Amino acid sequence: MAFNVGTFRWNHLRNEGDKQPRWYDWEKEHARNSGATPYQMYQLQERAKKEGVDIHKPNQFGNMGSPWDYAGYGSYGFGMADVQAMGGNLNKMKGARDWARQHGLNIGGGVAEHISGLEEDRRFEEQQAFNASLLQQQQQQAEEQIRIQEEMAARAARVKGNSPTGVGGNAAFRGSRLSITEAGGRGGTRRFSRPGTQFMNTLNSGNTAGTTTKSTLNI
Repeated sequence: MAFNVGTFRWNHLRNEGDKQPRWYDWEKEHARNSGATPYQMYQLQERAKKEGVDIHKPNQFGNMGSPWDYAGYGSYGFGMADVQAMGGNLNKMKGARDWARQHGLNIGGGVAEHISGLEEDRRFEEQQAFNASLLQQQQQQAEEQIRIQEEMAARAARVKGNSPTGVGGNAAFRGSRLSITEAGGRGGTRRFSRPGTQFMNTLNSGNTAGTTTKSTLNI
């Protein structure tokens, strides 16, 4: 059984005539032989001061840098009174519990279960936060994909609507005829056509011998 600071009896080895409780070297040796750890020796020293015990070398033991006052709540260990005093600070609880284990202090009933429950709650909350973050990322990626698709569709529509129909395009000549502007003409234009005979020189080809004569132009 682990050493219990709170139930240790002073003057266990005192002489018959001693009436004053004492914390002397033989009492300290008895405590060590009973399993007291170095930090528990410090706790015994502090207990003796509170109870008015006659102490030889009153500041012989230090608190060894303990992260928690293990005698401040409840008994001389780490129990539910200490846990409740930490106000739900899981990291502080775990640190104080681990330090207590390393230095041989008593761990009270219910402490392990309470800390395990808080750890489970933390894991659940962390998982929920991770799921929410992952869902948000997926939604953002989906929205970005939709935006890209809409932009590509709009760009394709603009390209289709801006197809060339000016000079050089097929539509420029579909069903069209070459025309020329003629002053005074109907509508201001007149189409090219095959030249008529009224614009051709009259040739006098009366020579039957195969020779031709120059044509005469009547003005």
